Amino acid sequence: MKESVRDFLKQKLGMTDEDIARVPPGIEKLVSARLLRHKIIAEVTDAKYCVAGCKVGDKVVFGPGSTVNTQESTCPLCIGALSPLMERLHLIWDRIIEGLDPNEGWLRHSVCFDPGLEHGGLGHVTFKVYAEKIARP
Repeated sequence: MKESVRDFLKQKLGMTDEDIARVPPGIEKLVSARLLRHKIIAEVTDAKYCVAGCKVGDKVVFGPGSTVNTQESTCPLCIGALSPLMERLHLIWDRIIEGLDPNEGWLRHSVCFDPGLEHGGLGHVTFKVYAEKIARP
């Protein structure tokens, strides 16, 4: 395991050397610097009767890493949107980890769990999900 990854696991997660030795192969790619140089944005492209208050143009910004960036996010967090969004985040992370363009591919939109009035629910929100490289200081 690279020393930079080891340092990250120790400093950021507080892992012991004993636990680091048990980390499965492949995790090194997951915590690679490449992944930490991106943020992922879920931008509302359609919203109707959203109980949480999501509006077209609102954004949920993730990262770097797997946290919600509350300073840059403008969309209220809704539990009905987070789970479907996580599926898209994992697809984008996989592309980043493999050195591919994270914004290529066919699964770039996500919808909340509420199916809307037309399908027995109330509101409905659609997100466009994409990655942006973070400018290095």
